[in-house]
Amino acid sequence: MMAQQTGAHTAPRKNRSGRRSLLLFFGALTLVVLACIAGGIAPRLARQKTLLAASQEAAHRRPVVNVTPARLARSTDGIELPGDLQAIVESPIFARADGYLTRRLVDIGDRVRTGQLLAEIETPELDQQINQARAALAQSRSSLRELQADVELSRANLNLAKLTLERWRHLSAKGAISRQERDEKEAAFAVRTAETQKAEAGLATARETVLAAEANLRRLEQIKAFARVTAPFDGVITTRNVDVGTLINAGNGGPAREMFRIAQTQPLRVFVNVPQTYVGSVHPGQSAEVHVQEFPGKVFPARVTRIANALDANSRAMLVILEVPNPQLVLYPGMYAQIRFSAARLRPELRIPGDALMLGKEGPRVAVVDADHVVHYRRIGVGEDLGSEVEVTSGLSPGDLVVSNPTDTIQENARVDIREIRGQ
Repeated sequence: MMAQQTGAHTAPRKNRSGRRSLLLFFGALTLVVLACIAGGIAPRLARQKTLLAASQEAAHRRPVVNVTPARLARSTDGIELPGDLQAIVESPIFARADGYLTRRLVDIGDRVRTGQLLAEIETPELDQQINQARAALAQSRSSLRELQADVELSRANLNLAKLTLERWRHLSAKGAISRQERDEKEAAFAVRTAETQKAEAGLATARETVLAAEANLRRLEQIKAFARVTAPFDGVITTRNVDVGTLINAGNGGPAREMFRIAQTQPLRVFVNVPQTYVGSVHPGQSAEVHVQEFPGKVFPARVTRIANALDANSRAMLVILEVPNPQLVLYPGMYAQIRFSAARLRPELRIPGDALMLGKEGPRVAVVDADHVVHYRRIGVGEDLGSEVEVTSGLSPGDLVVSNPTDTIQENARVDIREIRGQ
């Protein structure tokens, strides 16, 4: 009885001890999980707090913008414009005689002198035409001599008929012959007169035929002379389109082919389109400077020789032609160059940097910073685009601070800090 009671008390005690251990295990596990969660959240909360503070600081910080004051250009200002170098004379060389090219004496890049032989053409058909013309001329001259003899014979017969008529008239006046016989002699004289006139007319025609035959022969011989292709002026061969054996057609139309192209490169011409703003400052005889990228630091002097005296309706620019000496032959036709003029302006223009201009549906605009460092957008009138700078015709005053490269973050009435960049 006692043993049974002792076992009954021992079993509940063991159960309570097991539950306590299990509770302690889960409690410890919960503390570990909470510690891990706290360890992961705390740094994240710290970073979020730091980012929030930085964003709040950035929100209160003013953006810094680069500004440049609008300035007036000098009344005498150098303008630099692009131009093209071209040969003073450049001519294509075409053949004047049909045939085959038998000799070619020059090639691309060769320098030639006036009258220098460039090529020779074989002209068999033209040679036959010349022979035929010479034969026709000889025939015409032979016919001329024959007609000259006929004229002499007609004149002799006419002279005899005249003497006979005079004798018969004298005899008729004395009544020695009948009137009928006298009339026959007068008719014979008239016939001889007509024959002589006809012979003289034929002789005149023969002379004209001879002249025509001589002219035709001279024409063919002159064409034959063009079988020797020569240089029309001193220059350089820039193009060659034929070689030995090429079929040559005369002229510059149809199947004709340009044989050579010759350019005279001393001096050179420069073609420049001058904007309307500066046309009043450019005149014949004016000096200018030519700069070529391939020769940095070298200045080639030039002189204005011609102006168009009219503006292109599309570009509002006037064509100006200059001449630049090229004694060393270092400049070539087709080169791109920069031409600098010293042009006096009628009135000074307001200028701003090119990167300050904004173009949109509202028209040309700039961002201007006032004395309180507040941004305001203004519409402006734009004049000449000079590349790094733009002329302003309205909307700004000298000294206004314009923002360079304004971004979308620079809004109307925004307060900014400025970093001023002085114009050149």
